[in-house]
Amino acid sequence: MAIKGGQILHVSNGFIIDRIQTGGVTGLNVNEDRLEELGNYEAIGTLRDIPDLTFEIESFDVTTELESVLTGGDNMEAAGTEFDLSTFIPIDIISPFKGSGQVFTIDGGVIVPFLSLESMSYSFSLTDPSTMTATMRGDSVFYLPNASPYYETFDGDGIVTVFAFTDGPALKSTIGGLEYYALSVMVDQQDGEGWIRQRLVTDYTNQAADFTFLTAPATGTDNIKVVYGSAVQATYLQAIHNTADPAGIRGRDIFVKLDSNDWLGVQSANVDWSVTLERDEEFGNAQIVAQDFDTPDVTGSITMKPSDADALFLQIQRAAGISGTDIANATEDPPELLVEIKMVDDAGATQKTLRVTDAKFVMPQIQGQVGAKLEQDFTFTSASGVLEIYKEDPP
Repeated sequence: MAIKGGQILHVSNGFIIDRIQTGGVTGLNVNEDRLEELGNYEAIGTLRDIPDLTFEIESFDVTTELESVLTGGDNMEAAGTEFDLSTFIPIDIISPFKGSGQVFTIDGGVIVPFLSLESMSYSFSLTDPSTMTATMRGDSVFYLPNASPYYETFDGDGIVTVFAFTDGPALKSTIGGLEYYALSVMVDQQDGEGWIRQRLVTDYTNQAADFTFLTAPATGTDNIKVVYGSAVQATYLQAIHNTADPAGIRGRDIFVKLDSNDWLGVQSANVDWSVTLERDEEFGNAQIVAQDFDTPDVTGSITMKPSDADALFLQIQRAAGISGTDIANATEDPPELLVEIKMVDDAGATQKTLRVTDAKFVMPQIQGQVGAKLEQDFTFTSASGVLEIYKEDPP
């Protein structure tokens, strides 16, 4: 017997993430320093830093559900809503493992709390399903044997300080001599500062039944969130998966524009959004305080198979912002152009639209190959680092 993909779920901030192809911790790095001393043939100890881990999800989903979750939404936004990945919030992911034998009860799982988005990549192909890959960074991972991982939210009222685990008693994990029953606690104080990670002992205490704030959180709906493990067995039925959304889309359902012109002959495309996260740490804390960044980078490329030389050089002119008989060159600073990629379902309904309004193209490197048709790459960078993501069509 073996653990199969159908047994593993990933739940982000309470939402089942659909159409996942791969997902989980892809890197767990712990910096270790071995200490030695003069006059001693043996090492005297090893010091470990706070872990630095990467969590990655690759999905065929072409809706904006994941973008909504990452930016603090509820996936109930109206058509035309724009999602700005630079406003991401820290999220908790629980990964329940169903038992073997086609059952729906949970036999174990993993909890990866307080993850910050580092990059989002969208990839489009003629014959393979379109994918998006979210890469997140965090500092903790908890493994639950014979137990279920739980994510729970509470409403603050500025008065209540004690909050009971609904599916408790919670199981403990010990870090640095402290017993964590609430494996991660975050609070949005509704003051514009966003979600703040709480520190055990300093901000809250905990036991198997509940966790207690030293200062009552401000009034707000679902402005307290916590993850924990419990021996109370959870159940995830097959019906939890969204069957109304497309299973995936391929090239025939993807439309690319450069400014107001349809881009013909496109074979593949990708758009990548990324930031460089900087971790904030402090004395006496075995977990990071926060992660933030400066300016995002947005890059992409479009590969076309031109039908003839006229089609190729017309597209080069458009990328250079010229027309007529003018000659494009690789020396002039390229103009800022609109690149739009639209994804539709089999019924022709738009699911999501990506836009870079200030794309600056690098003039292409043209190279032929014996026995092969010419496929030409056009790469671009956003001048501002802004990627616009719309639910369905832009307004």
